[in-house]
Amino acid sequence: MPEQMLERWKIDGENLKEQLEGYGYNVTLQYADGKTDQQTSQIQNMANNGMDYVVIASIDGTATGAAAEQVAANGGTVIAYDRLIMNTDAVDYYATFSLTDVGRMQGEYIEEKLGLKDGATGPFNVELMAGSPTDNNARYYFEGAWEVLGPYFESGVLQSQSGKVPASVDDWQSIGIDNWDRQKAQNEMENRINSFYNDGTKLDAVLAQNDAEATGTYNTIEAAGWDYYPIITGQDAEKANVQAIVQGKQSMTVYKDTRELAKATAEMIKALVDGDTPEAPDTFNNGNKDVPSQLLTPVTVDKDNIQEVLIDGGYISAEDAGL
Repeated sequence: MPEQMLERWKIDGENLKEQLEGYGYNVTLQYADGKTDQQTSQIQNMANNGMDYVVIASIDGTATGAAAEQVAANGGTVIAYDRLIMNTDAVDYYATFSLTDVGRMQGEYIEEKLGLKDGATGPFNVELMAGSPTDNNARYYFEGAWEVLGPYFESGVLQSQSGKVPASVDDWQSIGIDNWDRQKAQNEMENRINSFYNDGTKLDAVLAQNDAEATGTYNTIEAAGWDYYPIITGQDAEKANVQAIVQGKQSMTVYKDTRELAKATAEMIKALVDGDTPEAPDTFNNGNKDVPSQLLTPVTVDKDNIQEVLIDGGYISAEDAGL
């Protein structure tokens, strides 16, 4: 796993370990503290120790390729978990959520809350942030959001006072936040707000593509002393962000039930151990090959369905949600 500082990766690792141990397998779980070199070293050590199956949630999907190749060279099977490993033949399977759907849900939420489908013409001020430039998933998240929001920017219904609007989906890295880092997102939003919105210009919405970016955004709004919060999107349904939704600081998050992702990944490994073909009806191209993939379905969560989706679903308690 990439790190433990982001709550979701800690939960992912624990869920996956529990699922695999439930099948009676010996499991080694390691976190890389957000450092690519550390993760590469961990994977190489696993390869040298003869691990049969190595599940990798990569920090840098390109840099991880060489280590994955070492696993394959030693006879191991590589499963990319949530993030695809790029430009190598060594990836055997990929388990993730429908990536463009994540971004599309964020874009559609902004579209709905600003009344754009109902003909609102604005112009509305929207600031955009994408994910880490080293995370292959981040492109797909932005692509999904841009399918919805792009036409409104082109028509002038949406605008960005900072001017930080990619020329196309291919330019998404120009608004990326390194390593999905909360503090870097906060610094970015502080710069934009201080430069373009402190004169009373209204900020209507912020496309934040995960909960760390959302946290950096609403922290900035809070520190600025504004009497309102713009629409702020997110992803991962971290406990603190669910609380922020309850408190009205954050508008929504895209919930990806990592219990289901862990289960799907463990079932892939069990199928392989049993000599069967894992369920992987989709494919993702990593630059070298079409990787057999299983895509799970994310869910939009806001204050109206926290109880039903997260609490009744057993993901978090009412207390953790701040209810």
